[in-house]
Amino acid sequence: MKARSRVTAPAVPETGWGGDVVGTDSEDVRELLRAERRRRRGRWFAGGLVVVAVGAVATLLFRSSVFEPVAGDAGSSTSPVSGTRGELVDLTRPFAGTPASVWPDGAAGIVPPAPEPVGGFTSQQVTQATQLVRDVLIASRLDNRMLVGHDPSAYLALLAPDARRQLEPLFASGREPEVQSLVSLTAPGSELLPVGPKVSGTMTVRAGDAGELVVHTNYVFAYAFAPPAPLRLIDAMNTIVVVRADVDYVMRAGDRWTPNSRGLWFDDATGFGYSIGCDAYRKGFLAPVTTERNVTSQPDDVQPGGYFDPTSPLPPAGGCRR
Repeated sequence: MKARSRVTAPAVPETGWGGDVVGTDSEDVRELLRAERRRRRGRWFAGGLVVVAVGAVATLLFRSSVFEPVAGDAGSSTSPVSGTRGELVDLTRPFAGTPASVWPDGAAGIVPPAPEPVGGFTSQQVTQATQLVRDVLIASRLDNRMLVGHDPSAYLALLAPDARRQLEPLFASGREPEVQSLVSLTAPGSELLPVGPKVSGTMTVRAGDAGELVVHTNYVFAYAFAPPAPLRLIDAMNTIVVVRADVDYVMRAGDRWTPNSRGLWFDDATGFGYSIGCDAYRKGFLAPVTTERNVTSQPDDVQPGGYFDPTSPLPPAGGCRR
């Protein structure tokens, strides 16, 4: 069964918005955050961001940000590739022998759909929205300022002012798990290889509520990490972390919204990570499976190649355990 959650961060309409959601889902927030501490892995419950609006104050409640990755078997998922230092993996071609080897490099894998009018949005407006979403995906998943430097400024600058104001505090130290449904952050001490990420997936557009254009993104990102120096690699997945991200972005335009709420917002988010270090994940970061002392293999009913397929069903369970 596909686990699902909703990142609900509603924009502020011009009228009729004050106080309607105050106090909602508070128990859900507490329960799902307790659940997060009980489990290390599975799939995103990239939970609801609920605006508590009282006058000019907006308090963000994160229903959950459980991104349950699938640990992966450190030695069985791909065919080994001969290396040059006694290893079975060529670190100059870390994706060789995996489905990601034929994927586009980085931003070339994020291609907006052909523009056409959708709902009340013109073709030009749709083009502008999908290009903006492409920029958001690059800033949140591929740009080293975010990925390595953990600097969200370029990403946040692309969002509506109200959305930006709500997300910005979640990038404070110690709150990284609350935003891992939307961004990729490498773990301190885990270094990426000098080979860019691989990307596969699609972007689609549909009409939302009045004044809304929904851009659904369904992508898999593969990152290649440098292994610890003494480690002799036997499999490509010793170094690769795979992140699946199904995220809806919503463009809000028109007089229905206050000026600061016009622009791009985030909404539903689901996904998973594969062959990921669980300890780093619990802190909101990405690290390869080689950082783990003990690794639990993926569920028996999911073939490793399925984790690279953006169209495959989300796995029902994960592999990291306390």
